[in-house]
Amino acid sequence: MAVSEAESLTRVPFTAEGYMPPTPHLFVPSGFAAYKPRRMEYDPELVLRDPETHISSSWTKERARQRDIRGFGGACSSLALYQGLPARVRQLVDEAGFREFIQTHTLPRNDHAVLVALAERWRDTTNSFHLLPGEMTVTPADFTAITGLRVGGEPIPFDLGIHEDPVALEWFFGEAPKIEEGMARYGQFTKYLKKKVTTEQEAEQMARAYLLYLFGATLYPNRRSKVHLSYLSALRDLRTASRFDWGGAALGAAYGFLGDSSRTEMSTAGYWRIWELWAYEVLNMCRPASKSLDLGILPRAHIWSKKNMGEKKGRGDLNSFRIYLDELKPHRLSGILRGW
Repeated sequence: MAVSEAESLTRVPFTAEGYMPPTPHLFVPSGFAAYKPRRMEYDPELVLRDPETHISSSWTKERARQRDIRGFGGACSSLALYQGLPARVRQLVDEAGFREFIQTHTLPRNDHAVLVALAERWRDTTNSFHLLPGEMTVTPADFTAITGLRVGGEPIPFDLGIHEDPVALEWFFGEAPKIEEGMARYGQFTKYLKKKVTTEQEAEQMARAYLLYLFGATLYPNRRSKVHLSYLSALRDLRTASRFDWGGAALGAAYGFLGDSSRTEMSTAGYWRIWELWAYEVLNMCRPASKSLDLGILPRAHIWSKKNMGEKKGRGDLNSFRIYLDELKPHRLSGILRGW
């Protein structure tokens, strides 16, 4: 990036060794994923019913209506791009702690009806599904066992102003991406993955570009197809990036987005595939045929991969899922994850 002589004299050089992000957060800050927590006062008597604003409020008279809640992002593209990375770049991504998670992305196409049926029973007042056997939710242990991504670790450091430092962006990527409101469209990072890698620094830059794509397309997708550059501060040293709580942030974002969908009927975001996989594993609901349910297979998402599918999975019927959840009894719940 060309700079004027005056700029070159006033700009403070970016140094990775001296860089410290100013603000740590445990979960994705409000607004990062185009999701803002609702600030509402709930009547304690309405916590479980909330008849006015929840999508289940008109459930009885509109039971036959086929709602449609979709998920944003594309997991399979993340896997394909990972497989095409130079060996050293893949090694850096692995060292950052994402190898097992990426390799689970051979999932069948999602079933929108599952998301609708679950959203109708989700309460953002409790972050849980209210079902006949009682309250249930995706626990941190469930999330880790299914995805291979650990929940727990140090708070992720977010630098809310990193996008305003072109010198830092050049260091992180080799060249600054096009920025919109502190975010970049994750699709543009695919061009970074086509460069020739000849040095360790170039390998690190490509690995960061891939991880930003992974965050935007799969792990923390939003409804705007953009990824916030503030994640970069946690990727300064890829060899130690695995110490951060990437799984906790993903689970928290998934809670928030499903809660939003349960109020608005809008399509969901975050790592929304966790809901469908959890329904297979725990609710024993809408499971596609699988060649193996071996309890020793981890992450559990491999059970539901395309290569392990016994037959092609068709679309589900929303009303059938509604009836299944209406009549769900404890003995129908799966014990697959009970040891985690």
